[in-house]
Amino acid sequence: MVLNNMYLPSVIIMPFKVLPAEATDIPDIVAVHESTWNNDPIVGRLFPNVDPKAQYDYNLHFYKKKFDSKDLTGSVMHKVVETESGKLVAFAKWKYPYTLTAEQQAEKDKLDTSRSYPPGTNVELYEQFFGSLDTLREKYLDEEKDYFLHILIVLPQYQRQGLGTMLIREGLANADRDNARTYIEASPMGLGLYKKHGWKEIDDILIDMRPHGGTGIASEKILVREPGAASA
Repeated sequence: MVLNNMYLPSVIIMPFKVLPAEATDIPDIVAVHESTWNNDPIVGRLFPNVDPKAQYDYNLHFYKKKFDSKDLTGSVMHKVVETESGKLVAFAKWKYPYTLTAEQQAEKDKLDTSRSYPPGTNVELYEQFFGSLDTLREKYLDEEKDYFLHILIVLPQYQRQGLGTMLIREGLANADRDNARTYIEASPMGLGLYKKHGWKEIDDILIDMRPHGGTGIASEKILVREPGAASA
């Protein structure tokens, strides 16, 4: 049988898709992390004299700890992959509001939350930066009520293609549903994206980078998005 002039609907294949991130993704997540953060004005100066293999192992350990403890910390992790190749090109780690049972809290209390760093780390800058983040989280973040976008990274060659928006959309929808605020710490490269989605600056961290081999004053912005805030 021959069908003439038959209408065949076109199939649209999206170039990227969002999937839950798994522990098996950690090496690919580290590759995105290092490609993204090594040029950051603050983070890029944290490990000036660290052997690349030691830094890679440090980052592997960091993300493994995050995956191992996710059920005790409200963590929700997603990745963006290329549809055709399956290549991981972006990653996000949210912390959703959570409460723990007494048994879960006891298990969480056993977690190793101490900071360690490989030889060659700029310890002074490391402690100043992460100590400031801790202080501002204590001031502004309520883990039982607020959503927290902790990590958002996109491979440089895939930036400005909407992948960051893909990774934050679900978290914002859940926050709005729960009438909850959303907290974030923004580097200069991500600031415009977050403001576009309704976050507002409430504080900042200012660090003189000249003693650390940088130039001028670097900043990390603290932002909060109120529930239902309109996107630009």
